[in-house]
Amino acid sequence: MQTVGQIIAESILLRLSRLSLVVALLALPFGIFAVVNLPMGSAGVHQWLPEGRLERLRYEAFAKNFGTDQVVLISWEKCAIDDPRLAAFQKRIVGLPDYALWFTKLEATDSVVASLMQPPLRLSEEEAKSRLRGVLCGKDDTSCIVLGVTEEGVRSHKKVIDAVRTVADEVSDLGRDQLRMVGTVFEAYAVDEAAEASLQKLVLPSSVLGFVLSALCLGSVRGALLVLTIASFGQLIAIGLVFYTGNQFSAVLIVLPTLVFMLTLSGAIHLVNYFFEDHAERFPNIRDRGARSIVIGWQPCLLSSATTMLGMGSLVTSQLAPVRQFGIFSAISLGIATAFLLLVFPSVASWIFGSSASRLASSHDDETKIMQSRERNKSWIFFPASFQIAYTNWVGRWSSVIVVVSLLIIGGTSCGLYYLRSSTKFCDMFPESSRTNSDMRWFEAHVGPIATVEVLVHFRDGSRENLLNQVRWIQAIDEALEENQTVGGVFSVATFVPNWPKGSNVRAAVVRSVLKNRIDSGLEEFVSKGLVHTDSEGRTWRLMAKVSAVSRSSYGEMTESIRKTVMETMQTEPNGTSQKPDDAEFTGLSPVMNDTQIALLQDLGLSFLSAFLLITPVMMWMVNSIRGGLLIMLPNIFPVTFAFGMMGWFALSLDIAGILTASVALGIAVDDTLHFVSWYKRELDAGFSRLEAVKKTYVACGNAMLHTTIISCSAMIPFMFSEFIPTGQFAKLMVVMLVGAIVGDLVMLPALLLSPLGKVIASRSKSVPPINGAT
Repeated sequence: MQTVGQIIAESILLRLSRLSLVVALLALPFGIFAVVNLPMGSAGVHQWLPEGRLERLRYEAFAKNFGTDQVVLISWEKCAIDDPRLAAFQKRIVGLPDYALWFTKLEATDSVVASLMQPPLRLSEEEAKSRLRGVLCGKDDTSCIVLGVTEEGVRSHKKVIDAVRTVADEVSDLGRDQLRMVGTVFEAYAVDEAAEASLQKLVLPSSVLGFVLSALCLGSVRGALLVLTIASFGQLIAIGLVFYTGNQFSAVLIVLPTLVFMLTLSGAIHLVNYFFEDHAERFPNIRDRGARSIVIGWQPCLLSSATTMLGMGSLVTSQLAPVRQFGIFSAISLGIATAFLLLVFPSVASWIFGSSASRLASSHDDETKIMQSRERNKSWIFFPASFQIAYTNWVGRWSSVIVVVSLLIIGGTSCGLYYLRSSTKFCDMFPESSRTNSDMRWFEAHVGPIATVEVLVHFRDGSRENLLNQVRWIQAIDEALEENQTVGGVFSVATFVPNWPKGSNVRAAVVRSVLKNRIDSGLEEFVSKGLVHTDSEGRTWRLMAKVSAVSRSSYGEMTESIRKTVMETMQTEPNGTSQKPDDAEFTGLSPVMNDTQIALLQDLGLSFLSAFLLITPVMMWMVNSIRGGLLIMLPNIFPVTFAFGMMGWFALSLDIAGILTASVALGIAVDDTLHFVSWYKRELDAGFSRLEAVKKTYVACGNAMLHTTIISCSAMIPFMFSEFIPTGQFAKLMVVMLVGAIVGDLVMLPALLLSPLGKVIASRSKSVPPINGAT
């Protein structure tokens, strides 16, 4: 019989639950508004890096002196230099109302060739084209347009690309479908479009599949509706948090709503299982079944949420801004969603199952059993108690062998981490068969390489007297780069001046005089083209070395090859030179992306280590043992080392979305571990042996753990087929690690608890005589 205090406590809990549900319903329109107006946007790659990182500082200094290297490259099939569509397209682009706001320059093959054919160079058309090979003109003479984009244009890349496509539709015999667009600005646009398409197309199938699997696992449509309702609110919390803090959904944040949905659903499933099971004997003073579920499950739910939040929060140690942002938003979203789950569960359960399900006079009443059978049918996916008991006996007999094999697997897969590689290349974000990659391959085949390594050659002498010598050095470096197999084309001041004459005869002297006059008179022109910059520290000349964006070589390898060529050339003294360059730098978005790749792998290890160090003390506190806490962390390390180790062994590249999974998966894996260990400790404290405690824990938690894994995986399955590869990789890694986590919790964890190593945990609880051979 309930005491007055217990009745009041239960009444307060139920009133608080109803109040929380009312607040949630009032906030629902705001969540829906955030979904409808979901903003998409990605920061530039250089903004991913921390402000103090050398490569970012170098790039920002370059952009300040020479202007941004953010561009849109445009061409189409049979775009010849005399194609009338080329001139018509340029005319309409320049006529755009926002042209000055969005664009810094427009360079097209026809106009640059025409300028090279005019005095003072007077090149033939073929000679002019040869100077632009791989930059503005392809080997088959395909022409193109290069649009330099302002910072505002980069931020408004969707408007920029839409405007370019609209212009193409207005040009006779052209149209947007014929355009081949590439370049950094188009890449940002394509990433955002793909991420948004993934969100719009896959969230609904993910939710539906989660609902269907919930119904099958729980054996109750209303039970599935209960967990889906609460998990959907968790999803809205994540979206609303990003929206109402004035942020945008990027290619990294796009998986946030589904992740929070999956984690909230996992906690709800455990509570629903407690709701369905008869625990009246253990908690006779709690009459409301929803409230009883909270009393049973609040501690493991709260602890599992806290450890998952710690795993997510560890991502704030990342050097990459999008990863840090994901860590902050995911941790806060999950915290709010967990509080929402624990507060509203009794009210939502009462609402879905009706008032008859709320208050039961006796768990042994015939009417109660009839009602329970109506509420819940036989689960389609479950392990019967007899199987769980037999399985536990088997694990008890072979526990030491299972532990040894598990440790060998962890060790073997961990060795694969040495071979793990990362990639931030744009072409790796889309399938080979996609239009995006097809256009990139076409552009590189018909025009030239897309990516650029910016070579900055610095002279401390900024006087005009030394201009000829400096340009001669740039010509020599330009020629050396043209010979480098990594480089597909070079664009520099050497493109616009006469070649250095050979010999020392009168004609050579005349050419050098013409060259000097051209440099003196054209210096302002070169400055306006962004090819040279002069300040108090001297003069810096810019060479744009074009490199392949679809090559299997990394940007780091290509940048290093260019560096080697430039430095070797600077050690020589070409004909007609005197004072050597004082320094050379290598920057641009390609080296920045390489630096980002390095940061990815560094972050993977750092964030996982941080998560481990944050979560392990919680596990130690849970079992009241330092060694015991370390012991039960082993099953949680297993899925992470297995997934990433196998990626290393199979030479699969890790992208920026993949790095998120390590810390998140560690937190998720701990979820089931906490529920399992919580029940195990409870049975030990009740006086049972280790073997009997594991048996009872399996019966109480085994199916719920299996169900959370199946349903969570089902929520990720649609995202595995996303055309946007980072989203697909995130989903695949999460599924692999979720499966690895359940294997660790249902195979490795009980084996550890029943092996001699498990005594460190059992010794902290009430000891009883061994039963069935377990000690």
